[in-house]
Amino acid sequence: MKALIVYFSKTGHTKQAALDVARGLESCGVECAVEAADNAKATADVSEYEILAVGSPTYGNRRYRLPARQVNDFLDSLSPGSLEGKTCGAFTVNASLGGKKLAGAMELALDKLGGNVVGNSPVVKAGAPMSLWKGPDASPSDVSRCEEFGKRLADAAGAGPSPEGSA
Repeated sequence: MKALIVYFSKTGHTKQAALDVARGLESCGVECAVEAADNAKATADVSEYEILAVGSPTYGNRRYRLPARQVNDFLDSLSPGSLEGKTCGAFTVNASLGGKKLAGAMELALDKLGGNVVGNSPVVKAGAPMSLWKGPDASPSDVSRCEEFGKRLADAAGAGPSPEGSA
């Protein structure tokens, strides 16, 4: 089973969250491709994957309901129905407000493309509000939530736990 994780990151926090989600998927035996949204639009054929996760930082645009332009462009590049039968999810990173609203908007976009959306998207607190300064990293509990989200995506897609993960 294969997963594609598409993200945009300016300071590295969303990239790290994407890698944390991938770690959760990989612990269930899922092969992961982690792509920056700029590259993914040009190269990704989503038909090759059973799982798609998208991640975006939360900016103060339109009351926090639009992902970063690069992620939005990637989602817009997908044809209607292209996610039919695929397990999908979203994750966001923010320093202050709007993460849940953005996650919900991305879940809705994935649903409209035909994806089977796994809800309760993780919202990672990291960075500094209104700044390009990197700010603080995600907490260990946020890292764990992203890894658990990866495991939930794998479970929803029918991937079993990896042999080393079973008791």
